[in-house]
Amino acid sequence: MTNAGPRRSGSVVSMATNRLSIVVPAHNEQRYIAQCLAALLAQKSEIHEILVVDNNSTDRTAQIIEAIAAGEPLVRRIVEPRPGVAFARNAGFDAATGDLIGRIDADTRVRPGWAHTVRSFFARDDTAEVGAISGLGNSYDSPYRGLKQWYIDKRVAQGVFGGERRIDNLHGANMALRRSAWERVRDVVSTDPKIHEDIDLALCLREADIEIAQLTELFVDVSPRRAYTPPSEYAAYIRSGIDTFELHGRLTPQIRKLVRLQSYLHVIAYAAYRPYDRELGRFTLRRAIFGSRGRAMPIDMQARTTSA
Repeated sequence: MTNAGPRRSGSVVSMATNRLSIVVPAHNEQRYIAQCLAALLAQKSEIHEILVVDNNSTDRTAQIIEAIAAGEPLVRRIVEPRPGVAFARNAGFDAATGDLIGRIDADTRVRPGWAHTVRSFFARDDTAEVGAISGLGNSYDSPYRGLKQWYIDKRVAQGVFGGERRIDNLHGANMALRRSAWERVRDVVSTDPKIHEDIDLALCLREADIEIAQLTELFVDVSPRRAYTPPSEYAAYIRSGIDTFELHGRLTPQIRKLVRLQSYLHVIAYAAYRPYDRELGRFTLRRAIFGSRGRAMPIDMQARTTSA
């Protein structure tokens, strides 16, 4: 990663051609999808369309999307039968008609001004080399929300996060890219269900010499549900990260060290979140003993286990 610092000079071109399509892959997201769409629709004047890609949901996700779409013409449900977030993402990106394509998760709640930040950044004439952007995030149903926000603010002040620094990664829960950038890498991104599709997309963009910027103002809140995943299951997710870098020939000792650190940090996070009952909004002995169901990993766990 490199930090080129803020680049905010230059005139601003018309935003009329910066139509923003937003793609939301979804698989069994009945608990989160309504709030996700509500946060987007609160800023619908900045949005061209919202495409929710239903990836074989078996709960009420489809009904919720259709009910919202009935009253909001911006919202459209797309069905992608091939399992895997990469297939769902690709279907949404390919169906998008905007000049810009935003991508968030179904449990993401964008903060006010999110869509405007995307459009205004790409409308600047000094960002022509930037093909994609990613942002920062906190957790909306976490007992540690205040502590995490303090940490993020500190790292932003230190110049480690945000500030339009150039990075080599994308966060699937909070990102956007130019349609032209997607078209350049569309045929080389992987749909292997055992890798991280957002990291793969980022590496494909960088290999095409397309810059990625991290914006402080591009902020979202997400559920910390992945923190509830037992470390034994999370290990497969970590392994997928390694496989993604190996696929691109980018696995270095430094990246191995960072991936290993992520694994250790997850153990700490799991221990911290396990006693917390999100429904009650407090720590309970029952949760401490029995835990709760974690997030389904956005990789094919069956394929990972079979090939292991």
